[in-house]
Amino acid sequence: MATWEGELHGIIIIVGGGICGLATAVALHRYDYSSLADCIRSLVLERAESLRATGAGISIHANGWRALDQLKIGDELRKLAVPLSGMDKREVHGGRTIVVVPYRSEVRCLKRSDLVETLAKQLPAGYIRFGCQVEDVSLEPITRFPIVSTSDGSTIKAKQLVIGCDGAKSVVAKLLSLKATKYLPTWAARSLTTYPGGHHYGNRFQILIGNGINFRLIPIDDKLVCFNAHMSQPPKECIGSKDVNLIQQATLQMMQGFPEDVVDLVRRCDITSLSFTQLCYRAPWHMILEKFHEGMVTVAGDAMHVMGPFLGQGGSCGLEDAIVLARCLAKTMSSERINDTANDDKKMVKSVNEGIRLYVKERRWRIVMLSLQTFLTGSLNAASSRFRKMFIRAVMVVLFRSKYRHYNYDCGSL
Repeated sequence: MATWEGELHGIIIIVGGGICGLATAVALHRYDYSSLADCIRSLVLERAESLRATGAGISIHANGWRALDQLKIGDELRKLAVPLSGMDKREVHGGRTIVVVPYRSEVRCLKRSDLVETLAKQLPAGYIRFGCQVEDVSLEPITRFPIVSTSDGSTIKAKQLVIGCDGAKSVVAKLLSLKATKYLPTWAARSLTTYPGGHHYGNRFQILIGNGINFRLIPIDDKLVCFNAHMSQPPKECIGSKDVNLIQQATLQMMQGFPEDVVDLVRRCDITSLSFTQLCYRAPWHMILEKFHEGMVTVAGDAMHVMGPFLGQGGSCGLEDAIVLARCLAKTMSSERINDTANDDKKMVKSVNEGIRLYVKERRWRIVMLSLQTFLTGSLNAASSRFRKMFIRAVMVVLFRSKYRHYNYDCGSL
């Protein structure tokens, strides 16, 4: 069993090398800490052997682009995705258009691998350790410093902050005793389809509603389209299956009556990017009182606030977390204090804990309200009775003056 204690003294450990984990590392690296840069460098522990980008595409709204601009990669990523002009939602059977929504702020769908790779390129060599699966995080009884245990038997005794960015099934969230994620009765098949000669979908986000399936088609650029097929009752053989060919065929079978061009989009999709997962969320009412930090440990991204895809805000909200966390740590870890605390663990712990508390305080109501709006939107989509729909709409009117206000949120600067 190996111990990395001396090697990692003063290094912030980030568990999970997905979008939020990498964005957090970049935010800490980008911040103008001056003489602090070497004292608080981060290390991302990623269980996969290379960068991963499960989920094919990810929608980023104006609030997410503001965060990407703070990370200084917004303009680079804008070159890879067309701005979406709006959303069309219609019923497949009967062809009735339900709603047409113009977008009044910036919305683009990025290929997940493009976003992950661009974030990773901003980090110096040695900031990411692949093939490092974290099995457990605990606190040393006396010092309360985090102890990170990995699947290869190694133990990391960190005298610094540990940030859990390890998704909905977060190991770090277990240490914080966060309420378990809840599962929706909905599964999603996701993939990408390339049209070498160009597609005809323009730059409109399209939702097509059929029997038992809610199909979302999102152009990324003039040749690449992302789709999400949400199913309320998928074939039983697909649940838990990793057979992408089976998943593709089952999706096609459920799309009877859909326009032929949309069916063909699924038929010719990139099978290697196809995934099938059950949607989950953290209950917004639990987040009001959750303790999102314990000692030198906290969470961000889906580990903190996984939510359904009904507002397309999961990725953007995780990017906000990265900016706010880096900024809050900077407020408490001044140059003078870090220099004074180089050999004083108690003072270091105090400054880091203050930064974490600021972060949790600033993020709590943002994620509570965003998660609640997402939950209500999903409930409205699933409601079958007219009375239930009217009740949910009334609640949303009371709680949210504008249902699009969350897109314009500004998490601030680094």
